[in-house]
Amino acid sequence: MAPEPQQHRDRYDVTGNIEAEYVDEAQTVLVNRRGITDLHQLQLLEEEGLVRAYETLLNEIRVDTPLTCELIRYIHSQIFSDLYAWAGRWRTVTISKPGITWPPPTFLGESMDQFEQNFLRAYPATSLQEDAVFCRAVAQIQGEFLVIHPFREGNARTVKLLTDLLAAQSDRPLLRYDQTDAGRAAYIIAASQAFRHNYQPMETIIRQALAAAREDPSTPS
Repeated sequence: MAPEPQQHRDRYDVTGNIEAEYVDEAQTVLVNRRGITDLHQLQLLEEEGLVRAYETLLNEIRVDTPLTCELIRYIHSQIFSDLYAWAGRWRTVTISKPGITWPPPTFLGESMDQFEQNFLRAYPATSLQEDAVFCRAVAQIQGEFLVIHPFREGNARTVKLLTDLLAAQSDRPLLRYDQTDAGRAAYIIAASQAFRHNYQPMETIIRQALAAAREDPSTPS
């Protein structure tokens, strides 16, 4: 699970950087190993990779396996390595969406080391016997991870799988998130609140996801 060496480049220089390359003029489909040009087809393959990653990780991770940056990179690689050359590597491009610009890549390694120290190590599975503590821990882990946004794509899927491993380690079902348009919008708002260190909206979502999982633990979402 050792990471590939991080490439250092000027934060504004994306020349020759595959993370900044698209296959279409509209810049909706990233360059991928399959040569896929249809966004819907690419998204379906990403979801298939996510399902396989769940199967692999739930079989590999033990109760005492610590959550680390190395594990996070491994998770991302398991999901996306069939599609993207940069799977499992911290991003080397600056990314943004309307109203949000995530931190530049220059200090991602340092930021993720601090994230591991301040959040992942703070919440080992053995400390999460109470649901309230578990939901608070997962909210902080997901919120801070999404503020850093260390990967080119797939950040939310990666951190949800990571915290599902924490759920499994603490003898809880895999979380079931609200996948309606309203549920997705609420998650985006909760993630944005983490920029202000306000984890309460995310904690509400995690609490609801845990309750939904206990009602129907058959398939995570």
